Amino acid sequence: MASKQPAASAALKATFRLFADGDRVLAQNVDGKVIDIGALETKGDRYIVRLDVDPPALEPSHSVEAALRAVSSQLKFDYLDGLFTSEGPVDFHGDLFALPHVEWQLDEPLPRELTDGKPPHIF
Repeated sequence: MASKQPAASAALKATFRLFADGDRVLAQNVDGKVIDIGALETKGDRYIVRLDVDPPALEPSHSVEAALRAVSSQLKFDYLDGLFTSEGPVDFHGDLFALPHVEWQLDEPLPRELTDGKPPHIF
């Protein structure tokens, strides 16, 4: 008896990056578009990211990179995708990778017709 193949993943991985540019936080998607998504606040020797839209409640972190990691762990694909759709690109000049940054992946949902085996209805 032939073994069953595992079901196809219902998502693709999308890579995002966050950069600390002074007191602002920039995000970059897989297409290379860069947008401004919030502020980097300093309180003594602690750092916290405050997103411009629907900010999560976060505790201050001991480093800029830790603050970026903390906020990235709270972000979902649909939220970021919506920001990249609605926000205009930032005109950044310089080396983004020279800035403090983090990179991570989120699951990008596949279109329904690829996950349920049924073509979409045509009206």
